[in-house]
Amino acid sequence: MVSALKTCSTCSDQFLVKFRYQIHKTNDGVIYFCSQQCRQKASQERGEVQCSTCQTEFTPTYAFQKATQDGKEVYYCSMECRQPAVQNYRQRRTHQQKGPMRIAILNQKGGTGKTTTTVSLGCGLARAGHRVLIIDVDSQGHVGISLGVEGKKSLYHLMVEEAPLSECTVAARPNLDILPGDTTLASAEIYLARMNEGRDKRLRRVLHDNQDYDFVLLDCGPSLSLLNMNALTFADHLIVPVSCDFLSLIGVKQVMKTLKNVNQVLLHPIQILGILPTFYDMRNNISDESIKTLKGYFHDKVLHPIRVNTRLKEAPRHSQSIFEYAESSRGAGDYQRLVDWVVQAHQQQAQASA
Repeated sequence: MVSALKTCSTCSDQFLVKFRYQIHKTNDGVIYFCSQQCRQKASQERGEVQCSTCQTEFTPTYAFQKATQDGKEVYYCSMECRQPAVQNYRQRRTHQQKGPMRIAILNQKGGTGKTTTTVSLGCGLARAGHRVLIIDVDSQGHVGISLGVEGKKSLYHLMVEEAPLSECTVAARPNLDILPGDTTLASAEIYLARMNEGRDKRLRRVLHDNQDYDFVLLDCGPSLSLLNMNALTFADHLIVPVSCDFLSLIGVKQVMKTLKNVNQVLLHPIQILGILPTFYDMRNNISDESIKTLKGYFHDKVLHPIRVNTRLKEAPRHSQSIFEYAESSRGAGDYQRLVDWVVQAHQQQAQASA
């Protein structure tokens, strides 16, 4: 059966009702609109506006029902609609003024789980709804390999050729972009070495004004290179993955010396966000001894350890994060704990700067 034609109350055209917005209930009955333009015109003639939260049309009566955001007038039909919207707007403005939380993941010793930590933390933050950028500072390009993505451009094109960030990044997952690393980073090292000044702060200069992300994570290679120095002068926080063995503890001492140079020589106040024990095996005494040693140096900066887990090793082979590959595994649980901790630290930082 064909529905009866209705007459638009604005332009008098006849039409079939197909959408909810075409029906409007009033105290005098029901009226119809053939288009959004006709409905908006009628609302304006009646002095009505649309609530920015629930899209209800109403006539503003109180001062709280009107606000100005980013130079535009917005309206709220009730305090229930206004309060969360205004709070979200203020948080967004605070973030835009403060910028993203920039975290470098670094240990000058190899094999400590830096890339696994970077990928797992980035994917976990993205799953929680945060906008995340991972910058691969290592020429091996393990971040892209771990997630099964590759790009035509790399960190080299951003730092050397000053290509726009949007042209260099690759969308890896919802809310997660990657700035890949590959063999072109060797050329970037040579370019930086030939610079007369500003070679340690090149990355900070080209990305200083970027506000598109909530978190920027930098996966650093296992060396004290100019690229890693750029990562440290760009980041404001540092996470140090430390495998639970004696040689890795020596690597931490090297990191501490590097941070001292960054703070004193390059005048950039980067702070240790956390020391992350990795490859923790409760069956081995060396694991417990390593954590005790770390706590003796870093106290409450030592985070909950990442336990030895086969699933963490298998996930990159399938181009998946640990949350995609084995969400119920111990590895996923340990890294989810890290994600929650970083989110809490980010919230505390935002509150302190508000």
